[in-house]
Amino acid sequence: MKAYKRFLTVVLFAAVLNGSVYSQSNSIKDITAHKYALENLIDGIHSENDGVRRNSIYFAGYYKIVETEDALIDQLKKEKDPSTRILIALVLYELGSEEGLLEVKNLSENDKDAKVRRMTFQIYNEYLVNDGVNTVYVTE
Repeated sequence: MKAYKRFLTVVLFAAVLNGSVYSQSNSIKDITAHKYALENLIDGIHSENDGVRRNSIYFAGYYKIVETEDALIDQLKKEKDPSTRILIALVLYELGSEEGLLEVKNLSENDKDAKVRRMTFQIYNEYLVNDGVNTVYVTE
């Protein structure tokens, strides 16, 4: 039952993010005039606190803050929590980050966690079908 709830949560989250695929990416300046906002958000993405880190990653994707792309890619490479790696992959998809989606593709091929490989495989295929130039599927 716990696995089903977790799966349902991920599917609903993906559906919410997918529903806003056609909205435009933002600069942090479109959201707030606070001069340390971007620095604080990036610090949150790299935070040792799991909750702060996940919320900062979610916020970057929800508001499509393009300046966080490099921080998200860096965090994806060193993130230990499988669910957070999936969240980062979804946010990179949401941002439309080509460099980030190459990292997602790499994750779908090489991650040690089967769930992460499966979810990132689907995220990357969604990018290829909806956003990419080619409509070729990546094979497992």
